[in-house]
Amino acid sequence: MEEVKIILNSWQFNLVSSLVFAVLFIQFYKLAVKETTDEGISTIIMQGVAGISILALAPFLPFIFTGDFKVYALLVLASIFYAINDRLQVTVRRNLDVSVYTILNQLAKVFMVMYGILVFREDIVGNKLVGGGLILLGNIIIFYRKGKIKFNKNILLSVIASFFMATALMIDVDISKHFNLPFYIMLTLIIPGIFIFIREKQSFKNIKKEFESNRKNYYLITGIAWGLMIFFSIRALQLGEVIFIAPLLALSVLLNVIVASVLHKEKSNLIRKIIAAIIVIFGIFIMTY
Repeated sequence: MEEVKIILNSWQFNLVSSLVFAVLFIQFYKLAVKETTDEGISTIIMQGVAGISILALAPFLPFIFTGDFKVYALLVLASIFYAINDRLQVTVRRNLDVSVYTILNQLAKVFMVMYGILVFREDIVGNKLVGGGLILLGNIIIFYRKGKIKFNKNILLSVIASFFMATALMIDVDISKHFNLPFYIMLTLIIPGIFIFIREKQSFKNIKKEFESNRKNYYLITGIAWGLMIFFSIRALQLGEVIFIAPLLALSVLLNVIVASVLHKEKSNLIRKIIAAIIVIFGIFIMTY
């Protein structure tokens, strides 16, 4: 157990693991939901698998819990926005190319900068504005065709999902330090899943039926990778320098574009997507510099 704890305290290990599981999560997510007949149930299954499986790492970190009611209130509020984001994501990921969604998903960072300036009255810092502008530029490159930016419902839903993700993160900031980290991650996955279950009036019978479909392995891989991706990303940022770690974590954008071109045969406009991914990664680097 001590050896595992030593490994989990290495930012290098956490960084590489985060990138690996980010690729597994995003690629297998598409396979899991591509043929689903009920997107809400698919979301709940993956959240459930992710939330339960991540608890396997709980014994390797300090057992920290808080009795502060405000922390739990903020967690529940953030979970409402996480639930909206998660539910929208499954629709968007099902209908958009993996490579396209991976780049679009980075818009959450732009919304976070806007929140900081407009809501929390943070100073307008040039590097954040430039970085945010580069992320926007990367997204424009993806959809710019013959003098026009092509827009559709799924792109709009992706932008909305990014907004709700940013909202949840701004509420949720620093909450993780009040809990055992795997337990905290479990809460941010299971609570939104419960909200979706209630909102869509789902049944355990239908969830069981969908889980036991021919997509079961995809659900398991996606769910396990989801929880581990969050865990290793947070640990890498906790243990390393944010200015160095954040841009390296963003390499998952480029990796997913490349892997999707092979696994999902997303070869159309591949060079354009790679250029957009590099611009987005550079934008994230500028934002954290």
